[in-house]
Amino acid sequence: MPDYTPVVNDNLTEAFSALDLIPDAYKGSDRFLDIVSWNLRYFHDQDYNRVERIVNIMDALNADVFVLQEILDGSLQAVADGLSDAGAGYYQVAYGQTGGNQRVAVMYDLDWVRAKDDIHEIFNDKDYLSPDGKKAFPRRPLWGFFTCLTYDPQEAPFDFQLLGLHLKSQRGGGGAQRQKSAELLRDWLTEKAVLTDADVIMAGDWNEPPDSSTWDPIKELETQGEVAFAGVNDASDFSHLMYRNKKNLGSRLDLAAISVAALAEMRDAPATVRWTTLDKLLEANPKAKQLKAYIKEVRDKISDHMPVVTRFYFTERDSS
Repeated sequence: MPDYTPVVNDNLTEAFSALDLIPDAYKGSDRFLDIVSWNLRYFHDQDYNRVERIVNIMDALNADVFVLQEILDGSLQAVADGLSDAGAGYYQVAYGQTGGNQRVAVMYDLDWVRAKDDIHEIFNDKDYLSPDGKKAFPRRPLWGFFTCLTYDPQEAPFDFQLLGLHLKSQRGGGGAQRQKSAELLRDWLTEKAVLTDADVIMAGDWNEPPDSSTWDPIKELETQGEVAFAGVNDASDFSHLMYRNKKNLGSRLDLAAISVAALAEMRDAPATVRWTTLDKLLEANPKAKQLKAYIKEVRDKISDHMPVVTRFYFTERDSS
């Protein structure tokens, strides 16, 4: 493993340390199960400075599970090793098999979370096409069945199914593919997921805001009281940074759908980890040129997405 040392003089707008980037509310806690979804934008392990930045941010987040998108196969081992060296935990990594250099991956802390089955992709390309004949999932969903350790061995652990997603991007349209994926995910939730006795969390880059009609199949389940989606993802917030104008800096593309049973375990709904340096810049009433420069530098040195964290209790709570 290369020797990753702290990066000095990055020249990023204002301070660039993870402690300065992340609001206190989203710094990790051993009191809760934190699941973080993050699109790392063409992540690989050859840019040692960027790897170190990602390690520092993940160390501060201290999540128990990371659901990551746009990952080069095998490249997260450098991150897992860096987190281990920092004393943040011992992370196991599983990668999807589709998506080329932009795979979905799940990284989980073995100190708190254990896989109860082999992590694998679901669906297949041949049988699941959109009406225009294209793959519904350019990167197939990555499924895992996990259990959380507890402080008290007498308490029932929180078991959950996790589905890591990176749906079709908006480049070139992709609406028909995302619509088909919504239908397939609805069917999976009602027909397949129920066969495993565990709550369901679907998280990742959906590539369209939660209030879009594309997700009507998921929202139908929400109206039937089976899943939480539009009600827990704030469409007024943004997780994907893209300058349109000073009052429109991005879209909420990184979402989570949570089975109603899991809501009893949810401590905090999915929320964007807004970089504090961005909020400080906005408070100073910056010019458009300054905002564009900030977004470009963050995109190039970290990612054009910010993490989204959903927080749960570790144990099954007494519903009586």
